Amino acid sequence: MYQFPGLVIDLYQNRKIADAERRASDAALDTKFLKSEILDLQRKADALTIACQALWEVLRGEVGLSDDMILKKMEEIDLRDGRADGKISREVVICERCGRKGNSARKQCLYCGSPLSPENVFESY
Repeated sequence: MYQFPGLVIDLYQNRKIADAERRASDAALDTKFLKSEILDLQRKADALTIACQALWEVLRGEVGLSDDMILKKMEEIDLRDGRADGKISREVVICERCGRKGNSARKQCLYCGSPLSPENVFESY
């Protein structure tokens, strides 16, 4: 009977070890998945950068715009939310149907369900 507490402790410790091994295995799988996601996002960001550069070079050559013009426009857009942080912040949009305020991150009005028109054309996709 004296060995019974030791057996219980061993079972408890073995269970804790198995749980820790399972959590470590899950974390390794999550890390592998997230690395894959990061690589995919980097590939997409690179493709978008190339597309933007190509579009800009076409505009610059065909329309005669200058690099200063695009840089000023980029700064203007960045500062629309009052912060020069390299991000387009979500904006408040007014629902055309019910007149209530909504977030530009939403595609539909939270109150009436009608489509919201985003300020940024790229938000509509």
